[in-house]
Parts: sequence; structure tokens; C-alpha cells
Amino acid sequence: MFSSLMSRMTPMPAWIFLREFLRHPGAVGALCPSSGRLAERIARQVDLSCEGWIVELGAGTGAVTAALLRHGVRPERLIVIERSGYMARHLRERFPQVRVIQGDAGEGEALIQDYMPVAAVVSGLPLRSLPSDQVTRLTLAWSRGLGPQVRVIQFTYALRGGSAWLAAGLTWMAHETVWSNLPPARVEVYTRSEAAAPPA
Repeated sequence: MFSSLMSRMTPMPAWIFLREFLRHPGAVGALCPSSGRLAERIARQVDLSCEGWIVELGAGTGAVTAALLRHGVRPERLIVIERSGYMARHLRERFPQVRVIQGDAGEGEALIQDYMPVAAVVSGLPLRSLPSDQVTRLTLAWSRGLGPQVRVIQFTYALRGGSAWLAAGLTWMAHETVWSNLPPARVEVYTRSEAAAPPA
């Protein structure tokens, strides 16, 4: 009876994350979901006044998705792209008003050709742990179609070093390190407009 009850319960996000990490460690990139503080810092970088869709790449269990909604992003304006079928189903159950697309983010705007223009791209993808050819394909696919002032927000656990978004033609705009996250993470913001030089 107990096992039957447990099978009907919605899994806790941490368990979902651990399950996917064990199955696809390179695609998940960390043992734990993003902390609430990190998710809030990421969401805060989205400019709500910019017209268009907010696209989240690699939503995982939905920590950043929830923060984007709390930040003021309307659910009908948010598109989530998640490769894992297991996580995509969880996201649809957790956020029924948000458009969840199960697919490979490397396909770029082909996944959202009916939903344009894009106002911001929020990426939780572990670019440092993915194969370089996949990273190049992904960053080029999303950066090519972006208009001026559209932000790409990426968080990474690598606190130093360059970024594939720079190699894809975007310009560094800002960054912030969230030391309270486990592990510490850096929130990076890129755009096509002219900005300062990237951090070391």
C-alpha cells in the first residue's frame, strides 16, 4: 500500500534532479537544482519592459521558471525548452499555463518559430560540460536571431574563463557571483549592443 501511494505522488524536484543527473550527468551538470537565491538573481536580469517572449533553455525541475514567474513574467509569455521527457512532464504538471517544449535547444528558433520575437533567453544549460560541437551549434543557433538589446542570461558554476556566447558574437554586459549557492555560481548577461569588456 505504501509503495502504491508513493508511486502516485509527484516526485520532489531534488529527486527528479538526482535521477536525471545519474542518467545523463553531462546534460544536467550538477547534483542539485539551483538555489532559490540563484534563481532570483537570474530572473532579476530579465527586462520585463522588452516586448517579446521569454525563453528558458534547460529548465530542469523549474527553480528558475518559478523565479521568472515571481519576477513578473506572465506565464503565457514564457516558453520553456527541456530535452528530458521526464523533466518536461514534471514542468507541465507544475506550470500548466507555461508553454513547455520537449526538444533539443540546439535547434534554436526553429523550436519556437510560431512564437516570435524573443525578448530574453535564459539558459541553465551546462555549457562547460557539453561537447564543444554541441555548444557551438547551440549558441550560434540562438545568438543569430537576436535583435539589439535582447539579453542572454547564462548561469555557470565556472567562476572564471571565457564564454561560448562571446564566441557566438554576443557582447558581455554584466555578471554577478552568487556565493551562497551550492556550488557558488556566476550569473552572466550578454547582448548584441556595445558594452564593457568581459570579466577575467
